[in-house]
Amino acid sequence: MLDTYTQTLQDQIGQLSKLLGANAPAQPTAQQAVNQYDCVDGLEGARAFQGKMLSGSRHIVWDSQKDTFYVLQKDANGAASRIQICNFTVELEKTPEERYVSRDDFNALVARLDQLLKKEENDG
Repeated sequence: MLDTYTQTLQDQIGQLSKLLGANAPAQPTAQQAVNQYDCVDGLEGARAFQGKMLSGSRHIVWDSQKDTFYVLQKDANGAASRIQICNFTVELEKTPEERYVSRDDFNALVARLDQLLKKEENDG
């Protein structure tokens, strides 16, 4: 399951990189480690990373402490532009068992609602 989650996250990162115009990280080969993304420690780490970038480049780095990534950019003269800070949430796909109620559970709920409605009629 972790491999599926990792691959889904890599696909989303690639799509996001394309949307932002950043250089997407290369997809790992079988001999490479799965995590090929640069991680930094907070905004200060992102600023330090930006200082090491080449002129005219754009890069995405991930915060190792929270669900945030930073879009870094340097213009052709080597001047660093404002850092884009992007917060995200991680959601896992629900399994079919989590999306549907069993027939027994549904029937139990209907019976409970009937009891409540009858009680309300008797009280009212």
